[in-house]
Amino acid sequence: MSPYPPDPVEARGPMRLVLTTYPSRAVAEEEVERIVAARLAACAHLLPIRAVYWWKERIERSEECAVLFKTVPKRVGALFRAIERGHPYEVPEIVEIDLPRVHPGYLDYLSETLTGEPPAPMGRGELTRPEGRPVREAPRPGRTPAPRHHRSRGRRRSR
Repeated sequence: MSPYPPDPVEARGPMRLVLTTYPSRAVAEEEVERIVAARLAACAHLLPIRAVYWWKERIERSEECAVLFKTVPKRVGALFRAIERGHPYEVPEIVEIDLPRVHPGYLDYLSETLTGEPPAPMGRGELTRPEGRPVREAPRPGRTPAPRHHRSRGRRRSR
């Protein structure tokens, strides 16, 4: 059991991490600079890793640099395309990780850095349709009643 409360009031979302790996730190730094300058990610973490993987019918080992890009949902598609365009690997690993809860100050930083706007509000009753009408949540399913058993109204037959 976690010592942390399940729903911290201060948390908001969403945010996305996009993970990829590069063959060296130098290559990763070049790509990160290009991507952050294009405002597709607010920042990135570069982490040295040792990879062991199956490739072309054998086990390979290599030193790589993992990169965690931090972005907002509306930038993920463009970020995927930018990583793929500049990636040296034949089959690059590009993975999106959804983070449904984020500290509000950090989410503000991400949104303002990447879009120039505050993050969209999240929570109950705050969603609206394009025409401005509120979106109501679907009712929660109640308990499903057991099927009714009907007795035959006819007389019992004796054998």
